[in-house]
Amino acid sequence: MPSRPRMPVYAPTVGEIVLDLGHRDFSGKPVEAVYMDTLAGLVYLRPEGGGCEWTTKPDHLQALAEPRFTAVQHPGRPRVADVA
Repeated sequence: MPSRPRMPVYAPTVGEIVLDLGHRDFSGKPVEAVYMDTLAGLVYLRPEGGGCEWTTKPDHLQALAEPRFTAVQHPGRPRVADVA
């Protein structure tokens, strides 16, 4: 029995606003969030205005009809003196 071909998982760029189909707002619509990174098979997102990050599965991401981006700051590498 042939299997269905898999749809490729959407891979946004850092700072891109995406829809998180795994999380809904109070009205039931998917949440818009800023893509931060993918680590250990989980996608890290945060609110567009800033705030706490959350994780979702990569297959829960969807691109917006009209792409939007925001600036994202990544923390630098720790200094040698900061590492125990």
